[in-house]
Amino acid sequence: MSPSGALILAMLALSIIASLTSLPLWPAAALAWIATLRLFRQLPRASRQQAGALLAVGSVLWGVALFRGTSYPLFQAFIINQTLVMMFAGVSFLAMASPDVSKDDRAGSGLLGTLLGSHLFGAAINLSVVFLFGERMQRDGRLTRSQALIVGRGFTAAAAWSPFFVAMGVALTYAPGLDYLTLLPWGLSAAVALLILNFVDVYRLKAPFSGFPLEPGALLLPCLLAITVIGLHLAWPSLSIPLIIAMVSPPFSLLLMPRHGRRSRLRHQFTHGLQRLAPQFALFLSAGVISTGLAALLASLPDGLQLPIRQFGHFEAWLALGAIVAVSFTGIHPLIGIATLAPVVAPLDPDPTLLGLLFLMSWALGTGSSPLSGSNLAICARYGVLARDMLRWNLPYAVIGWLLCGGVIALHGVLV
Repeated sequence: MSPSGALILAMLALSIIASLTSLPLWPAAALAWIATLRLFRQLPRASRQQAGALLAVGSVLWGVALFRGTSYPLFQAFIINQTLVMMFAGVSFLAMASPDVSKDDRAGSGLLGTLLGSHLFGAAINLSVVFLFGERMQRDGRLTRSQALIVGRGFTAAAAWSPFFVAMGVALTYAPGLDYLTLLPWGLSAAVALLILNFVDVYRLKAPFSGFPLEPGALLLPCLLAITVIGLHLAWPSLSIPLIIAMVSPPFSLLLMPRHGRRSRLRHQFTHGLQRLAPQFALFLSAGVISTGLAALLASLPDGLQLPIRQFGHFEAWLALGAIVAVSFTGIHPLIGIATLAPVVAPLDPDPTLLGLLFLMSWALGTGSSPLSGSNLAICARYGVLARDMLRWNLPYAVIGWLLCGGVIALHGVLV
């Protein structure tokens, strides 16, 4: 195991122990920062630049806030996103439980089956589903337009409801008081709307489609995980969703790993899988610095920030959704928009469910449509899709998806 991998594994264990007991969280956070700093030079250039810019801006905000005598604790800058880092480390083990799929002569499923399969698998194993499905469907290293859109959009739509997406941990962190089970039906509604949009958009192309072969037992992993998380949350409401996920993901992965190649999968996870989390860790940790820096600066203002609105309601949430998705097309991750928006609207006492729904929709639609998101960049780089084509294909999806999500937000306003 690499030294950085050992640090991340120790961080995960300490985070779970601290969350279950009264022990402080800072030792685990320190390990996360040390591991990330050790791997910083190995990060992709874009990740280094983005994390560096966030840290620089966050440091300036903190400097001004401390000069003004803010009451916001500086300590929060280092630990605010530790539960997200813990959750992401736990979820990374789920990639070991991906089923083996050989390139044989089995017929692939149709458009709808592949869409639902990528969505449900993606809800559990996240970005890994792109390569799991892509490697089976590609021909000569390339995916067709239909295949790329079905998989790329299908799995990111799960961010609107899946507890195994880090998006859910972000929502629970930045929308205080948010209850997962209250949010779940609204997140599912948004996901269904995006899936229908994706299906219609691809179906109208009338192009031949070779999908991913699904078997009845293939969905065992996502179904068992979802039932376990919801069951534990109902049985022990005091346990947070990120904590439950961090605890159950590694053992479930070990239990549900294919029998063939178990040793190689474990070795790969401990030697490569854990340290490959560094780009995400850098983003989460630096976003925590800028978010707390902004909160500290706002706390230092005598009368707080004077916003041009008196409340943060459903219309404002819909406009904010459009802004975060639009900014994501410039390469700025939705997490940054969420981390910036949350402390600004906090004084308006927004509805936690509405705020959490906004954050999840932003993640699902922003990462699913932006050609510069991690998942779409992976598709472009691995499967011969041009970034300009991805942009052209996804702009209408982003606009119509924003309108459909607006419908879900409006329905929430009417019924709640």
